[in-house]
Amino acid sequence: MFNLIITINKGRKMNTLRKMAYSILASAFVFANANAGELSVTGSAKATYTILSTGSSTAGAGDSAGKGIGIANEFTLGASGELDNGFTWSMNQDIDGATVQDDKSIVIGMGGLGSVKINVSDGGLQKNFSSSQSVYGTPVDNGEGGTYTDSADTGTMNSFRYTTPSGLPLDISASVQYAPGTGQNDVASSNSGGTIDASGYDSATEYAVSLSPIEGLEVGASYFNPEDDNGTSQEAEGGAYYATYSMGAFSLGYGKSYMAASLNPADSDSTEAHDNTQMSVAFNVNDALSVSFEDIESEQQNQTSTSDVTMDVQSIQATYTVAGVTLAVSTEDYDNHDYTAGAEMTETNFAMTIAF
Repeated sequence: MFNLIITINKGRKMNTLRKMAYSILASAFVFANANAGELSVTGSAKATYTILSTGSSTAGAGDSAGKGIGIANEFTLGASGELDNGFTWSMNQDIDGATVQDDKSIVIGMGGLGSVKINVSDGGLQKNFSSSQSVYGTPVDNGEGGTYTDSADTGTMNSFRYTTPSGLPLDISASVQYAPGTGQNDVASSNSGGTIDASGYDSATEYAVSLSPIEGLEVGASYFNPEDDNGTSQEAEGGAYYATYSMGAFSLGYGKSYMAASLNPADSDSTEAHDNTQMSVAFNVNDALSVSFEDIESEQQNQTSTSDVTMDVQSIQATYTVAGVTLAVSTEDYDNHDYTAGAEMTETNFAMTIAF
């Protein structure tokens, strides 16, 4: 569906990558007793007032859900320390509003050898939104979202990650993350078995790289490569690339992301892929006030080309920080909402966030 710089042989090369990952993990854990570490608690409390409405001429059912008030909180327990061999370690675990203990990880820092990370649904490597300069949040990720479809990633999967050490030329950072099972199990404790992903992926590997070739400029890319046994005519894959540039109070961002669907010869009227473009600009008026504008276009490409449709989202946002409290307002205007031609939706968010 699209060309990517990275080419992976799923046979011998994939087995080599796995063996390398296991070898790195094994060497990382050959250490004596860990020194006593430090414990920290961080988090945030957030209150929102959201208004959803549809245009008078909109097509489809729309999302005229009216006005709603919500409160969210999340605590993160963190611990860190140093091992007797000079390596460092850290761990974190989230406690969400429903007191669910999930999204946890352990990181072993190996100095000039880089780091290894064991994730339980604690984030992927995708660069889908890395271009966004929106001051409150990526428009399609603030609330309702409009069924926006982006590149999949290993973020909700339980996985191993290797990251290169800091201090490389051009601030290069490269990572590879391998998920032996792709089903979501964000509360998995020790000795937990695997879970099956409804999409049918047996495993998945993700790659990411970023660098700063000149001052103020950052570029990067990611590639999601699942082991898709179901897509006999087209295998699933996804990726993204981006560039951001900061100059004084201004910052700019541009990004592209893709997701090719898993297809079989029997499929005749299915979605083949999504092709997304993000452009954004932000301006820091002063130390307290920031404003931004972002436009996102998401083209849904179908096997029947005449049914292709592009959803467009435009967002204006502002944040103001005073006395440790961040106040935000954002508005998102959707055209062809939910990839339905003629459908419109407007989302307005007012938020108050207190971090600790």
